[in-house]
Amino acid sequence: MHVLPVEIRFGDCDPAGIVYFPRFFDFFHQTMETWFPAHLGFPYAEFVRERKLGFPAVHTEADFARPCRFGETVEVRQRVLALGRSSITFGYAIHGLSDDADLRATGKSVCVVMNLDERSPEHGRAVAMPEELRARIEAFGVSPS
Repeated sequence: MHVLPVEIRFGDCDPAGIVYFPRFFDFFHQTMETWFPAHLGFPYAEFVRERKLGFPAVHTEADFARPCRFGETVEVRQRVLALGRSSITFGYAIHGLSDDADLRATGKSVCVVMNLDERSPEHGRAVAMPEELRARIEAFGVSPS
């Protein structure tokens, strides 16, 4: 599991001081980006800039259990649920720091490996995951729900 602490900022919240629901999808993506260097040994930017590969979400969902509020710090916990030819399915759980049972939200995102090389005939299309990346993800672990 990869864990990212997230401090809830004023800009994350609606006028009531509760995290505005689309921000959770950004928290999911931030967690995925930090997972690359933390567990796979690759900076996320290396894939985008040097290898011309992106990982856009093609499906994402969330269920909300309790609100997250301005000034709190929460943990976003990420697991790999499935690994396809050109896709990675991530599972997320957001917890308060005070108690492991303090579940705030859960979610799932399916990201595809996309060719970002504008000179390539495959530009903008899903492509097979590089074998080196697949091997590192498998070593991290795939834990279906």
